Amino acid sequence: MKKFIYRFFLIIVFILRKMPRFLRRGFFKLLANCAYLFSSKTNKIIEANLNLIFENKLDKNEIKEIQKYSYFNMVLWVQSLIENLDVSDEELKKTVSIENQEILEKLKEDKKPIILISAHYGNMEMLSCYLNKFVLPIVQVARESNFNEIDNFIVEARESSGAKIVFKSGALKKLVRALMKKETISLIIDQNINAKEGQEVEFLGKTAYQTASPSTLARKFEAYIVPVAIFNQDDYKYKIKIYEPITPIKTENEDEDIAKLSQLQANAISDIILEDKKQWFWPHKRFKSHYREIYEKNTNN
Repeated sequence: MKKFIYRFFLIIVFILRKMPRFLRRGFFKLLANCAYLFSSKTNKIIEANLNLIFENKLDKNEIKEIQKYSYFNMVLWVQSLIENLDVSDEELKKTVSIENQEILEKLKEDKKPIILISAHYGNMEMLSCYLNKFVLPIVQVARESNFNEIDNFIVEARESSGAKIVFKSGALKKLVRALMKKETISLIIDQNINAKEGQEVEFLGKTAYQTASPSTLARKFEAYIVPVAIFNQDDYKYKIKIYEPITPIKTENEDEDIAKLSQLQANAISDIILEDKKQWFWPHKRFKSHYREIYEKNTNN
């Protein structure tokens, strides 16, 4: 059965690649609109998150706009994964602009270990593709699914731009080795994590747990943590922003160091999200560790 599904998947990808661009993008827009119409539970999660963060001050129209945009952005990741299989370097450079690239260039010149941190924000596929092709190769962590063939397809597509993909299971050892070799690693840190594995921070003005991995690695290897983001613009154009690095902290108090570094990262990601809130991944139950009731109240109706 899996072989049949994989073959069918490859046929769909082949058809989408051969489609004229306007038809392919129209198909994905239709898919996003359908997802919005038939995902009432997810829409409630998005609304619960927005009401928590913005304290019920957003009107219904703005919430609806953000809900619709969330699905558009999700299918945009898939659309770009497929389109990037055939994109030329010249076309990619015309599509994506970048601010503050010199920050990364200076750190590389000084042979500093670099940890890029980002969120599920904007078109992450374009961010990865551009940085790997034109700025620096990155060791990226991905979540493995139960479908090995499709995982391999995605890994091959992403690594064609120069990335090195490691799966979350057993990733820590590979990240350590990468930093020891002064390679750049990338971590997405905006999702919920349990108290045992995470560090408590204030995120978007609310208490939440955040992965402590970047802080632990930065402290151990004296690595610079660099927040990065990509912003969707009009007509499928994108802008990458590189933000000021978070300098490694290493004192005799390890717990305090990790807490400080984690909060600085939470501040950076929060600021990015608030630059254009609709581009963040609001469907995730980001705050369930401390505000579980908002999801129970909104999704059990």
